[in-house]
Amino acid sequence: MGAGRKGFVIYSYLLMNAREWRNEMGKRLLVIVMTVFLIGSLAMVAAAGDGIDKNKKMIKLSGFDSVTGKYGDYGTGNKRGQEVAIEEINSKGGIAAGPLKGYKLSLTFEDDRGDPKEAANIAKKLSSGDYLAVLGPTMSSCALAATPVFNRSGVPNIITYAQAITITEQGFNNIARLTYTTKSVAVHMAEKVKDEFKKKTVSIISENQDYGQQLLKTFKEKAKELGIEVVSESVVVPGQDVDFKSVLLQAKAKNPDMLLIFLCYNEGGLLLKQCRQMGWTVPIYGPNSLTEAKFFELAGDLGEFHIVLSPTLDVNRPDAKNLVTLWNKKYEGLPPMAAIYGYDAVTVARAVIEAGGVDRKSFVKKLKEVKVNGIGTPVYEFDQTGEVKRPALITMTGAQFVKENLK
Repeated sequence: MGAGRKGFVIYSYLLMNAREWRNEMGKRLLVIVMTVFLIGSLAMVAAAGDGIDKNKKMIKLSGFDSVTGKYGDYGTGNKRGQEVAIEEINSKGGIAAGPLKGYKLSLTFEDDRGDPKEAANIAKKLSSGDYLAVLGPTMSSCALAATPVFNRSGVPNIITYAQAITITEQGFNNIARLTYTTKSVAVHMAEKVKDEFKKKTVSIISENQDYGQQLLKTFKEKAKELGIEVVSESVVVPGQDVDFKSVLLQAKAKNPDMLLIFLCYNEGGLLLKQCRQMGWTVPIYGPNSLTEAKFFELAGDLGEFHIVLSPTLDVNRPDAKNLVTLWNKKYEGLPPMAAIYGYDAVTVARAVIEAGGVDRKSFVKKLKEVKVNGIGTPVYEFDQTGEVKRPALITMTGAQFVKENLK
C-alpha cells in the first residue's frame, strides 16, 4: 500500500471513531492528528510521479516502443539509443547544471509490441508511476493511443520517431516531437516527383495504419495541386499481408511513371523484392520509414529506388562521430535512425532538466523553451504545438544510402 493511501486509511479510521473521543482535550487532539495525517497524505500524493529520488540523487525516465512484434527493429534501436545516451551522461557526472546538478539518470523501458491497445495500457502505467518524463514511441498508431493518456496526467512525452501529423494536431501542450511529420514527408515527395523526377503519373501502395494513410492523404492533396495523376491506389495490412503480387499487378496494369510505397520496412522490403522478381523495373520511391537495415536485407536488388531522409542523419558527419564511437563499443555498424532519435531524446531531456525542469509541470514548461544541439536534427527548438524546427528533407538513391549509412 502506498504512503498516501496509508495516511488516508488512518485518517478515515480516526474520523469514523471520533465519537469515542469524549472530552474536549480529546476532540482537539483528534483535530490535530487528522490534520497532520491529511496534510502529510496530500503532500505525498502530490509528490508522487515526479521521478526525483533525492536520497539516491537519481532522476527516473521511462521509454516505450515496439521492442518485439512486427516492428521490433524500431523499438530495439530506440531503446539502445536511449541507453547509450544515459550511460554517457552518467559517466560524465550526470546532470551538469540547475537545481539537480550531479543527479544521475535511470531508464526503464516498456515494450508496446507495436499494438495501440498495449501502448495505451503502458501510458496508464507510466502516468501513475514515478517518472519525470516518457520518451517514445516510433509507431504513429501507438503514439496516438498513448498521448491522450499522458496529456490527462500531465506527463511530459518526448516523441522520438512517430510522424503522424495528427499527433500534434490534438493540441496537447505536454508533448514534443523530434522527427518529421507525415505532412512534410508527403509534400516533399510530391514536389520531387514533379520537379526532379519529372513524372506525371504514379501508383501508390500504402499500409492501412495512421502512418501510411496520412502520407497517402497529404500526397494526393499536393499531387492534385501540382498536376500529378494518381492512377491507382492499393492498401495492405501490416503484419498480415506478405504476398504483394496482386497489388503490384493492379498497379502495373495502370503503367505509372513511378510507384510510391507508403509502408514500413517489413512490408516495404518484401514488396520491393517481389516487384523486381516479377520483372517490373518501375522506379520506386519511399519515405524515411524505409531507412532500417532490415528493409534493404529483405529487398535485395533495389533497381531504381529513391528514399526520403534528413540531411542531418549522415552519421559520418563530425558532430556524430561521438555517437558512432559509443555505439560501436556495444553494437556493430552504424546506429539506425531510431537509435539516433532515442539518443537525442535523452539529450533533450537532460537539457530540460538542467534548465529547471525538475518536476512534471516545470518540465513541460521548459520543454518549449530550450534550444538543444542534436544529431537527428542539428538544433532542437520546439514551437507551442510541440513540433521542432528542422532542415529541409532530401531524397537520395537507395544505393547511395546503403553506401553512406549501412556499410
